[in-house]
Amino acid sequence: MVFLDEAIAELSSTPQRAAELAGGLSEMQLSWKPAPEIFSARENILHLRDTDVEGYEQRIRLILSEDSPTLPDVNGRKLAQERDYNRQAVQPALDDWRRSRAASIARLRNCSGEDLQRKAEMQGVGIIDLQRLLKLWVEHDRGHIADLMELRRAIETGTGPSFVQHQAA
Repeated sequence: MVFLDEAIAELSSTPQRAAELAGGLSEMQLSWKPAPEIFSARENILHLRDTDVEGYEQRIRLILSEDSPTLPDVNGRKLAQERDYNRQAVQPALDDWRRSRAASIARLRNCSGEDLQRKAEMQGVGIIDLQRLLKLWVEHDRGHIADLMELRRAIETGTGPSFVQHQAA
């Protein structure tokens, strides 16, 4: 069950990695967007929270407790717009995300090799098993961590809002 152990380890570390990447940023820096279609650091974190709470936590629970369930789709872009992520606080989102992620990880720690083969129909994806769901989840996390790293780099190298703030001073 090397795959499951590796997936659990990576999924367990993501909330802390995101918190570290956002740590020490000002409110302005957390909300800075290099382009309108790109999530800010704040939007990345709130998106990760919502996809965990409303997506992956529910999907894990369903696939482990029901036979061939339908797993909900989560439209992250729509949620970001409707919930106006850039006006929400980061710390409560991190706390909620950590609680949701911990609940999912606890369920996964009790999985067997057979559980990885449990099937479900995921809206917008089709028939998948738990192993494929975990791969999708890990890829999703990696993409957002890469985005947070790039945003942090832009801020620290002077191409982000800290540069603009110093220019105006």
